Amino acid sequence: MAHNLKTIQSDAEFRKETAATKFAAIHFWAPWCEPCKHMDIVFEELAKEHPVTQFLRVEAEELSDISEEYGVTAVPFFAIVKDDKVVDQVEGADAASLTQKVSKHFGSGASVRGSIAPPSSSRLASNGTASTSVATNGTSGTDTSHKTLETRLDKLVHSAPVMLFMKGSPAEARCGFSAKVVEALKQAGVEFKHFDILSDDAVRQGLKGFTQWPTYPQLLVNGELLGGCDIVMEMQQDGSLKTAVQEALGSDQGDKSALQQRLKQLLDSSPVILFMKGNPDAPRCGFSQKVVSALRSIKVPFNSFDILTDEEVRQGLKEYSQWPTYPQLYVKGELLGGCDVILEMQQDGELKQSIEDALGESEPQGVEQRIHKLLKDNPVMLFMKGTPEEPRCGFSQRVVATLKATQEPFETFDILSDEDVRQGLKKMFDWPTFPQLYVSGELLGGCDIITEMASSGDLQETIEEMKNRML
Repeated sequence: MAHNLKTIQSDAEFRKETAATKFAAIHFWAPWCEPCKHMDIVFEELAKEHPVTQFLRVEAEELSDISEEYGVTAVPFFAIVKDDKVVDQVEGADAASLTQKVSKHFGSGASVRGSIAPPSSSRLASNGTASTSVATNGTSGTDTSHKTLETRLDKLVHSAPVMLFMKGSPAEARCGFSAKVVEALKQAGVEFKHFDILSDDAVRQGLKGFTQWPTYPQLLVNGELLGGCDIVMEMQQDGSLKTAVQEALGSDQGDKSALQQRLKQLLDSSPVILFMKGNPDAPRCGFSQKVVSALRSIKVPFNSFDILTDEEVRQGLKEYSQWPTYPQLYVKGELLGGCDVILEMQQDGELKQSIEDALGESEPQGVEQRIHKLLKDNPVMLFMKGTPEEPRCGFSQRVVATLKATQEPFETFDILSDEDVRQGLKKMFDWPTFPQLYVSGELLGGCDIITEMASSGDLQETIEEMKNRML
């Protein structure tokens, strides 16, 4: 339990605690009230996130004098107290509102020194906006990182129509609440994708502020929070879960469907099409001009679309492609890349070949060529069964964990997804089992060798030496 979270046992204890602090959040609860139990979890999470603010639990009926002072008529009830006044309150089980108001008034810089007294009969400050200076919260110098995280979160919550942020995966949930929601969605016949918040603490902490919901799991539909475990389970029990998801999906389905159709027609209008600012003869930004020059240098015919002339297409294509910037180059309806990707391909002499491959105009690439390209493009490459997030064998899982411990960046290829590559590797490098780790195109070894090198402390040094040999 958080050190700043206390359950008040008496009137005297309440007076003592409130006299010793300037800022407090008070939860008035009752043991018979089910919503209080859920909100108490939220309250405890908030206490951990705001360690310099006092969080007090008061059993409303047992300490009725205090409840009467604060105007409590129903539970759960929350009072936000600053400088001798109740500056805000939340009535009922509204976790999002409670989280928002605690963050608004306390931020992360409130001091516990000072004192508060029981509120006056008016209880709520007239403007409810005391201490706006706390809202700035000392964020100078972090705007860029916040914007980057917000962009990531926005992309994640929109990566699937129904998205579950949970602990673990549907196959191996890492907490009971996540397991319950997974089962509820399966029983309701709701298709969904998931993200394991235990794999990325930046996402785990950032999403709490993004959705204004402090606990997990969180179910989002069309990028909007539908609820946590209690809400989802309640919907399942009353039979409304599938209907609620469908309604959330269908609210703007008509507009989205029409836009999707427009985008598809545009993408199909030319084998190679560049969505840019301006047109090829008069580009309206330097990045668009560079891509036009790159395409003309390899003499690839292409059409273009000026996204400055159509805001709906401009915004819709970002979501369609999950690519936030322009220009964007498409070949046969598939995104090839933006400015950086196209220029890198041009510098490597691969741009024309990549476009011809996508158009189907080049000779089919043999399996050995494919493997050599994979090894050339990825300095540290692990051929494994499954993915790092969901390994399909214990040996692959062990090597992934070992590489992660070295903090050495690496790419992977799931050999279960391509039998030609699986058999081709065995033949080319005379190594019969998987996983296989390659550095700078050379086979370093399988599970036993990698594990042994890690145990002796030689793994990271060997990888660096092999990478440096190829420079």
